[in-house]
Amino acid sequence: MPADIQTTSGGGPRGKPWAGDAVVFTFASPPDPSVILAGWDGSATTVTLRITDNGKNDVLTILNATTGTQLAALGSVRLGGDYVDKQTVNVPGSTMSLTGNVLRVVLGTPSVKSFAQQKAGTMIWTTPSGAATESGPADNEF
Repeated sequence: MPADIQTTSGGGPRGKPWAGDAVVFTFASPPDPSVILAGWDGSATTVTLRITDNGKNDVLTILNATTGTQLAALGSVRLGGDYVDKQTVNVPGSTMSLTGNVLRVVLGTPSVKSFAQQKAGTMIWTTPSGAATESGPADNEF
């Protein structure tokens, strides 16, 4: 069950997905890592982060780096802003790890340039087991 969703900047331009930025998924209780990715034990593993244009509320998903399929248990995140303009941005070489109830995805290098979001927004993370709204004040992600 999702509890919170946040992003952190890894030092790149604020409001723009950049290598080293992170998406932090917080669950209400520690999830079974193998439910998120078959055979996974929670240690660092490579995934692809994807941001898909959806008008002014782009959508973030996490993909299996080997098969390219979405990690269904993580659902999707509505970013509450326009981070990619009329495109899909893949971020291969991203790293996912799980510690307790916190799953962290650190971005690799985006496949194409992304659009810099200039307005504050609030993310909503939706999974098959529920949804969570980003805590704290509205802000630029990444």
